[in-house]
Amino acid sequence: MQSRVILGITIVFAASLLSVSVVSAQSSSQIPPWIKTAVTFWANDQISDQEFIDVIQYFVENEIITVPQDYDVVVNLQSLQFELNEKIQDSRILANSIQVQSYVVESNDLFDAVDNAETVISQLDDMWQDSDPDKPDSVAYNLIHNEVGDIIRQFIQDDIDSESKFKYAEIIVTNAYGANVAQSAKTTDFKQNDEDWWQEAKEHGIFLSDGGFDESAGVYSSDIAIQILDKEGRFIGVLKAVINVESVTSGN
Repeated sequence: MQSRVILGITIVFAASLLSVSVVSAQSSSQIPPWIKTAVTFWANDQISDQEFIDVIQYFVENEIITVPQDYDVVVNLQSLQFELNEKIQDSRILANSIQVQSYVVESNDLFDAVDNAETVISQLDDMWQDSDPDKPDSVAYNLIHNEVGDIIRQFIQDDIDSESKFKYAEIIVTNAYGANVAQSAKTTDFKQNDEDWWQEAKEHGIFLSDGGFDESAGVYSSDIAIQILDKEGRFIGVLKAVINVESVTSGN
């Protein structure tokens, strides 16, 4: 599954981090077809990691791709893979922390006590767009400025201050009903259980996206969604971490 999340990251990596020199009439703003082909083959497991590295090295050695003189393609690709693995592990640790689990359980208990939780969640979702995240006691404000929201924002800030190439852009936590419980900033929607990432994480334990523009975070990203389980191994919610892949090329 990790090759899927690498797809979005590597397209940005190959087209922007490297200085691409292509002898063709195509616009400089386009990603060259050979990059798309190589990345797609790799992402779909049609070629191995080593074969993909060999392709990149061939482009470099034949000056199809130009890189800084001291730039090591293999080392940097391996570094990206290592950092992705670390982001997955860090996200899992956060999802399984006592603070997050306790807060999610409390939220589930509240919705369990409601006669028609799905209806209530849908109503809150309809009202979500008008909820001002800067207005105290609004729904959006309370989901950002709570115990877990504070932990999430500090978690993101610590990551921003680190030397990590991949940076967290947004983190949200939902309960078992798919309703937001805590978030680093206001999300596009309140209700998440109709999203593919939420359903996949609930069913399979983890979801890794293949990259794209995240409207909520406002960045090109790859997403990690982690299933949250209680001490008895029962599903209680999902944590989603939006990873900013633009930071790979910006040097931030």
